[in-house]
Amino acid sequence: MLPPEYGGRSAVGKYGEPGVSAHTPTTLSADLCWSLTAPVIAGQPRMRVAMRQRGGRVSYPARTERDLTATPPTQPAAVRLYSNAGYCHVLALDFDAKDRTAEQIADVAYDVFQAQAILDQEGAWFLTDHAHGGTHIYVLLAQPLAFLEARELVEAMAQRWPTLDPSPHQSIRRGCITVPGSAHRLGGHRELTISERSLREYTAALRTPARTIRHLRLSLRDEILAVRSKRAAETAQEPHSTPSVYEAGIGRVMGHKYVSLATEGDWAAHGYTSPSEARWAVLWSAMATGHTREDVGARMRDGRWPGLWALHAHRTDPWTTFAGDWKRMEPLFSAVNHDEQPPARTSDTSANSHRGDHTPADPHGFIRTWRSLLHMVEATEFPGARGWARRVLLRALAKQAHEIGSTLTATGVRGLSLATGMSPETVAALLRELATQDDPWITLTIRARGRDASAYDLRIPDRHRERATNLRWIKGKAHALRPVFEQLGAPAALVYEAIEQGHGSSPATIQLRTGLSRTAVTEALASLDGWHLIAGDTEAGYQLTSTDADLNHLAERFGIIRARARRVATYREQRRRWWAYLDRHLYRLSEEDLAADAQILELLDEMRLNDLPPPDNPAKHHQAGAA
Repeated sequence: MLPPEYGGRSAVGKYGEPGVSAHTPTTLSADLCWSLTAPVIAGQPRMRVAMRQRGGRVSYPARTERDLTATPPTQPAAVRLYSNAGYCHVLALDFDAKDRTAEQIADVAYDVFQAQAILDQEGAWFLTDHAHGGTHIYVLLAQPLAFLEARELVEAMAQRWPTLDPSPHQSIRRGCITVPGSAHRLGGHRELTISERSLREYTAALRTPARTIRHLRLSLRDEILAVRSKRAAETAQEPHSTPSVYEAGIGRVMGHKYVSLATEGDWAAHGYTSPSEARWAVLWSAMATGHTREDVGARMRDGRWPGLWALHAHRTDPWTTFAGDWKRMEPLFSAVNHDEQPPARTSDTSANSHRGDHTPADPHGFIRTWRSLLHMVEATEFPGARGWARRVLLRALAKQAHEIGSTLTATGVRGLSLATGMSPETVAALLRELATQDDPWITLTIRARGRDASAYDLRIPDRHRERATNLRWIKGKAHALRPVFEQLGAPAALVYEAIEQGHGSSPATIQLRTGLSRTAVTEALASLDGWHLIAGDTEAGYQLTSTDADLNHLAERFGIIRARARRVATYREQRRRWWAYLDRHLYRLSEEDLAADAQILELLDEMRLNDLPPPDNPAKHHQAGAA
């Protein structure tokens, strides 16, 4: 007997033809598909919205992540596959026809047919959707799989079926996939080949048992061995870990190897024989960098270190295991490291210096006036995307001026590079541009020489001097580009700052204050709200719901803290080589030479030769005589 959705007919043609019921699988709406499948497929209630790239492709960066909604966004959206503890509830198999040629689409269809046959044979429950030649298979799991096990299984499947892309399962933090009902970049949405009644049954209760996954692994044993062999070969060539460093505003950080273990938990990839051995290595490194047990526990809870949680997950009580390991390690660590002193903190790669007597009587007051004036006029003087980098760089100079209590700073392009997230080459070019403008905001006072960086002095432009006399200072600390906004983007930083300064009453007010387009403001607000950094709406206005500590936590989760630390290590090595070059090639003056130079300078000062005007141009005198 035929199910009721076929309308009592024994044949089903294309949708829209006579005799085809309105309840055929092709009529499932995008909203229905999304609302039933997205919460089941997502490892946590989070999604990422697509951003267009060159060539028509799309990406799903962390800046677009937000809470999972009941209805699909208008643009393509992908759900996060793994929980903060590193588990997935669905195996998401992405069969992709890269260029959508007829041959590639046929290859996808063949691989999908083979995969479905094996899954059916082993007794798995799964959903299949299609869109523009590509296909996703979602294997619904009765018991969640840990990251390493899920990744290995999907990579083994990719060994057998070439059109299968394993990347959605290759990272705890970035792993995501578009789901049924999601919009597609080429139009339409991902469509399920199933009836509504069956879809509700699948999503409500039908799950693949653990024994089926074990049988599936046996069927793919040769491919699994190939994946393990390939990973072992990659491990043998692993580069050395990044050294731990100090950096102002960041703190001491762990080496790349241990952070990778803490975030991904791939103990075999780093040459450890068991999760326990890798777990101890991470905890030991955390102790060496000054983390307390509470610090590490917080990172395991909030999703910053899901890999470390996964290294504990094979134990019946992970938290008890963690507490016991930490307690046993403390006396061992103290015995080994009791004589060691932590390295000195430094905020940049050139010494902050104030040279010359250019500082006003109240330097901090002058700097605050300069900042407030810039804040008032920057949207018009540095508009659009071209102005964002210049505004951030000027903020960085003001911040460093506050730190040393002088309007004259000599930090160097590498220090400013760390403060702004830009490359040293970009910083150098922008400094030259800003200092050579007519009536500039900064002036080049001393050029770089040897170990000393160029010194720039903050200056109030003449065109704004009258406005600066009775200007109200802006509130809050001076910030350049806070680390988290290297990921979220400069527009989000400017919008966040505008709300922080009390200008968040409406998107129009924010747009007027920041000088951004309405689209940029809307996207920045969505990004900030998605990460719970702000709250509000267009009617009630927007307020901050986060602190600097929250911003730093999110920056660590994005990996920006680790990336900045690696840049610090790189810049220090470059500085060491430059100083060694200077020591080899510059003549060293003896004490007698230095004394003689001092006497010559003193004599010139007494003769006041330095005060004489420069001599006239001889050609000028010749022309006057000829006349």
